[in-house]
Order: sequence, then C-alpha cells, then structure tokens
Amino acid sequence: MMKPLMMLLAALALGGCATVQIPADRLEGSEASIRGAEETGASGVPAAKLHLQLAKDQTETAKKMAANGDERSLLVLARAEADAELALGLAREAAVHGDALRAAEDLKAVKARGTP
Repeated sequence: MMKPLMMLLAALALGGCATVQIPADRLEGSEASIRGAEETGASGVPAAKLHLQLAKDQTETAKKMAANGDERSLLVLARAEADAELALGLAREAAVHGDALRAAEDLKAVKARGTP
C-alpha cells in the first residue's frame, strides 16, 4: 500500500516540475520584432511605446509560464510578437506621416515663392 502511494507522489512531483519548451525560432522571432520596433523608434510614439512595452512584458511572462509547464505560454508569446509587430507598424506610420507633413510644408514654401 505504501509503495503505490509513494510512486504516485513521485509522479505528481515530477509532473509539477515539467516545463514547456518554447521553440527557439518562435522566441527569436518575438525578440527580433521587439528589437525592430525599438530600432524604428517605437519608444518615441506613444501608442507604439505602449505596444512595445506589452510585447516585452508578454515575452517575459511567456518564458515564466513555459518554465512552470503552462502550455499557454506559446499563445502569450504569439501575442507578444503581434504587439511588437503593431508597435513597429505604428512607429513606421508615424515616421511616414512626419515625412508627408514636411513634404507638404516644402510644397507650400515652393508655391509661396512663386517659382514657375
């Protein structure tokens, strides 16, 4: 009676220490998206900065969840990558919008000078 009980407890203890392996390419993809957003200037765009921080937090959460054996860590990592991509897109949009405004101002200046 004692031996089956001990084996059951040992199995539960080992199962409680299980981890989920996050595929290296998925983790690298998420971290690359975060780096890309940072390099594009997402920290200077309020909406992009928010999504960038969410992506960083979610990546760390996914790592902790995987270490604790939670299979939902892959979903959290996918959400982190999506937030990083959104931050990247918002940063690019802000840069393009700024370029468009400068071009419009330059055009107004050229028209104001009256050049043919």
